[in-house]
Amino acid sequence: MKSRTSLLLLLLMLTPIWVLAMTSSYVFDNFNASHGLADNSAQTLKCTKTGRLVITTMGQINLYDGQRFTVIDPSKENTYRLASYRGNYHLYFDRYHHLWLKDRHSVTCVNTMTEKFVDSVDQLFREFGMEKTVDDLFVSSDGMVWLLSEDGLFSVKHKKNYKIHKNLNLQDLEVWKENNLILFYENGMMEVIDLATGKQIVEKAAYDQKDVERYNSSSVLYVDSTKCYQLRNGKKESILLCLDMEKWEWSTLVQKPYHLNNLEKKDDLLFIPSEYGFWVYNVNDGKMDHFDKLKLASGEELETDVNVMIFDRQGGLWVGTETRGLLYARPYSTPFNVYHWSDKRTGPYYSLMENIPTSASFRDKYVNCVYKDSRGWTWVGTSYGLQLYRKSSDRLPKVITKNDGLLNNVIHSVIEDKMHNIWVSTSYGISCLYFKNKEIVFINSFNRYDNIPEETFVNGHAVCMEDGMVVMQSLDHIITFNPQLMQTALYEYPFDIYPKLTKLLVNGNDIKPGMEIDDNVILEKALSRTHDINLNYNQNSVTLTFSALNYFRPQQTFYRVRVSGVIDEWHVFASYNSHGMVDSRGQLHLPLMNLKPGSYVIEIQTSMTPDKWTTTPYEWVVNINEPWWRTTGILILYFALVLALVALNAYYYLRNANMRALRNSGEQNMVKRIKNFVERCNSISTDQLEPLTEEVTGMPLDESSMLSDEFIAIIEKIMPLVQSKDIKQLTMRELSTEAHIDVQKFYDIISSNIYKSPHPLARKLMLRKAQNLLETTELNVGDIAEQCGFVSANFFIAAFYRQYRMTPAEYRGKM
Repeated sequence: MKSRTSLLLLLLMLTPIWVLAMTSSYVFDNFNASHGLADNSAQTLKCTKTGRLVITTMGQINLYDGQRFTVIDPSKENTYRLASYRGNYHLYFDRYHHLWLKDRHSVTCVNTMTEKFVDSVDQLFREFGMEKTVDDLFVSSDGMVWLLSEDGLFSVKHKKNYKIHKNLNLQDLEVWKENNLILFYENGMMEVIDLATGKQIVEKAAYDQKDVERYNSSSVLYVDSTKCYQLRNGKKESILLCLDMEKWEWSTLVQKPYHLNNLEKKDDLLFIPSEYGFWVYNVNDGKMDHFDKLKLASGEELETDVNVMIFDRQGGLWVGTETRGLLYARPYSTPFNVYHWSDKRTGPYYSLMENIPTSASFRDKYVNCVYKDSRGWTWVGTSYGLQLYRKSSDRLPKVITKNDGLLNNVIHSVIEDKMHNIWVSTSYGISCLYFKNKEIVFINSFNRYDNIPEETFVNGHAVCMEDGMVVMQSLDHIITFNPQLMQTALYEYPFDIYPKLTKLLVNGNDIKPGMEIDDNVILEKALSRTHDINLNYNQNSVTLTFSALNYFRPQQTFYRVRVSGVIDEWHVFASYNSHGMVDSRGQLHLPLMNLKPGSYVIEIQTSMTPDKWTTTPYEWVVNINEPWWRTTGILILYFALVLALVALNAYYYLRNANMRALRNSGEQNMVKRIKNFVERCNSISTDQLEPLTEEVTGMPLDESSMLSDEFIAIIEKIMPLVQSKDIKQLTMRELSTEAHIDVQKFYDIISSNIYKSPHPLARKLMLRKAQNLLETTELNVGDIAEQCGFVSANFFIAAFYRQYRMTPAEYRGKM
């Protein structure tokens, strides 16, 4: 009894809690140039109002939408010299849709409406009303632009110059209560000017004259209510100051013998990046904590120079480093504790499961596990889904699979928590089935984003302790968590997510701003600023890609979609029920094919739960214009009569010419489709091949969608020729000769198969490669499956057997 009590106390001490992440528990994912970032030196960071990130690296401006980094084209960058600016990278957004980037005597400007560099900064200054040479530029927190020249400080809003100290370098400014202009000079002096009268209100130094040279190099501001925090750096030292703007009084908070690089505030904490990790300063009690090492998700600890820190709309922390790229810590600490076998703490947990068998049977069939819950329901874990028998007399179970929200169809263990929800471990991650009135209302899944090891779990090894703690065993780890303490945070989040249009395909073309197709410029603005898309009648196949900017748990993104005339009722899409429309990274790919002329209103909402839609739907409109001959009918009729008279005289001559042209055009189109088919086949062969939906669910294959054997044989013969020649050099007769088949029959076979999926052919090519590896190498089945692009060894074995009627091992033994 004593040993059992000690065990329970130990387990209580190790109970995980799902809470807002504290500084000591931040675990970072790393994004660098290998993920698409232009450079590994992240100098500045900003989070836009919609939640997208702007990252400046060494000379590049990057945008991040949660899935991919894009770089604003630097070839058109226009640099304007600022004689008075001596600091490093400084990023501003103004209220005129501009992004300004200053760096050591220079500034560049991006038009955020087009996401392109402004052609002439000098011309933009003249549009602002500034004719003089600009020596420095500032943007106050209200988005107003201020230009420094020999005449003083010019307000773009007020079209007025304000006198400043000419013998001092102005390093920063801010506007408070709309009428107080606060100026910060290189010597630590603060001056307040009344914007209405231009007269000085107060002037006060932040520190003694003897300290001026110690902190005169650069300045960073952070304004919060009645406090303005200023970070000043010298050649080696730094100081953090606080200005009480109601009393106009200074106080010194921190002094360091090295550089502090930036400021970010969340709640009562000031986050201060530095040359050595970062500091956290509590503005209430003055307590400071230093974090010189940053823990990565891989378990490594990183020592680095931190340039900048910001919090996104979800509360996640982003860190820009000098040489290690971008780091991201989620807003919530993981509720899962993971212990490797080498950890001594796994002993008591393992003892709970050492007597649980790893094999089971149900109704005379071997299964992975069998579990009976408090409702009297029987749960059976199989390799093709989770089976539920509500009554012992049930002949057919309810089968729950990936299509319902599970991460994987291979179920290893099942356990019920104290709230009567069901937790299952799979061959990849953990899933929870939430119930309401004995019905499943939501399946939430956890994987590597939640610190779950990417490995298979052990059959049957799951236990729910008396205190509510759930313990599960994987191949190399023990995972523990307490569902009672994480329930609310799992289902309700204190933030909303919003859809963002990130990509537009029209007739298969990736559309960029300013791109012209068929004399039509589809995008005048950047996609992020576009809500109306105007297309010609023949540009009627559109795919729109949306991101919810869900950095926290991208795979748990739900979309609620309605499209007038196409999807008239609201539909909810997630990665598990959308047939690929929502991918594993949380992006929605919305295809609208063969649209008739008219206007189509697309309404989209995003959420992290499938039944809570608290935001107003965002709208995009796709307009397909009528063909010109429908809107000018009378003119067309008159013109047609004239053409008919001309055509009658030239009929016999043009008939043959037209027939030849049509034949050549049709042949060229067919050759183009063959070329595209071969390229698609090669593209699939280089990616991971997954089983078809019908193969996973056991549904019969649609024979009409499968490639014929004759077609596959033909493509295999002509593939080398198609790959070696340009499309203009190929003809149908040459291809039919290469395939050793009559040209008419060749044309018929190609026409009836070319529009189908190349999946079977790609699979055959990959199996042929695997066959060669089995014959010529000693690689094991898993390595061969990986090299050939199969998503798993099991899928490879099944595909190989289906093709050759023997397993890879049997084939190798036979050879």
